[in-house]
Amino acid sequence: MSEELEKAKAAKREHPAAKVMGWLATAVCLLWLGWMARGLVPQKPAGGPPPAALMGGVGGPPLVEIQPVGESEVNPPAAYIGRVEPIQDVELRAQIGGYVKQVHFKEGAQVKTGDLLFSIDPEQYEARVAVRKAEIGQAEAALDRAERYLKRLERSDARAITQTDLDTARSDVAQGRASVKQAVANLALAEFDLKHTRVHAPIDGRIGRTVANVGDYVAPSLGPLVRIVQTDPIRIAFSVTDKDYLKAIENFGAERMQDALRIRFRLPTGTVPDVAGRRDFEDNTMSADTATISVRARFPNAHGLLVPDGYVTVLVDLAHAPKSPVVPQESLLTDREGNFVYVVDDAGVAQRRPVSTGAMADGRVAVRSGVKPGERVVVQGVQKVIPGQPVKVAAAKEAPRK
Repeated sequence: MSEELEKAKAAKREHPAAKVMGWLATAVCLLWLGWMARGLVPQKPAGGPPPAALMGGVGGPPLVEIQPVGESEVNPPAAYIGRVEPIQDVELRAQIGGYVKQVHFKEGAQVKTGDLLFSIDPEQYEARVAVRKAEIGQAEAALDRAERYLKRLERSDARAITQTDLDTARSDVAQGRASVKQAVANLALAEFDLKHTRVHAPIDGRIGRTVANVGDYVAPSLGPLVRIVQTDPIRIAFSVTDKDYLKAIENFGAERMQDALRIRFRLPTGTVPDVAGRRDFEDNTMSADTATISVRARFPNAHGLLVPDGYVTVLVDLAHAPKSPVVPQESLLTDREGNFVYVVDDAGVAQRRPVSTGAMADGRVAVRSGVKPGERVVVQGVQKVIPGQPVKVAAAKEAPRK
């Protein structure tokens, strides 16, 4: 029995290493509980002002930035995709058949109306003109002979001639006159063909690539020789929605739209040249598929920036935009009652001011009613403003540019 008791006491003794591990585990648990308890207790900031100081002091007015209301034109343009097209373009074809004797232009050059472009070998056509002139001489000679014969018959004694002879003479005279007219017409046709051996430019414009070179045979059936497109002035065609088109007519009237609206264009490079166009015309029907109407505007193009069949962005805005009060976009707030701003008076009190807004551009908003130029609106810190309560002005910015 004594041996069994000794074994039981030995089993109850703890190993020294186990005691150390138990103490370490207890210490870690106590440290973790202390760290968690520290997070639940409010701590004083290590440095810097207390949160209340950021609001202008404990119970003080909030800190805001203001900006005076300016007066300016806010005239954002409506943008449309436009296609450049020539006002006039022509494809020149040979009016007669023949071999090209000379080409008088350089491809891609500007040509003027009447400039000689092609010379077609005129030899055969000059010969035809000579033949037609000879035919006129023959016809005139035959007519003269018939007229002389008729006069002799008419002066002769009626008993010496028959009525048949007289009728035949008169018929020969009429036929001779017709032959002269026919010969003259044939000469005109021959001269017409001879004239078309020299091909001239019918319009001013830029000439393109030619398909006919010296020695080539050309004829009306062989297609166009070259194309000329007018480049100055030039047109831009663009489609306007029915809503925009009808709104313009309602606001200005069809007669006043020409002077009331300004039409410009932006190149694919982003450049907006200082060139204004004029409305040329619009189609007489609205597209049933797209609910748009095609409008064409004419532009000067002395520098060649507008290339036929190219695409640009058409910009349409007011030609004479009125000035109005302007506020920064960040000062404008909206709630269920509509748009409003906070206006700070001379006493430093912020008042809610409902406003009616107009166009918006470049971070500026035109105001139709509600504020006047020179009044100060809150632009930063609006979320801290309480209507009718004073605010602390941090700094004043300059008014929007005019």
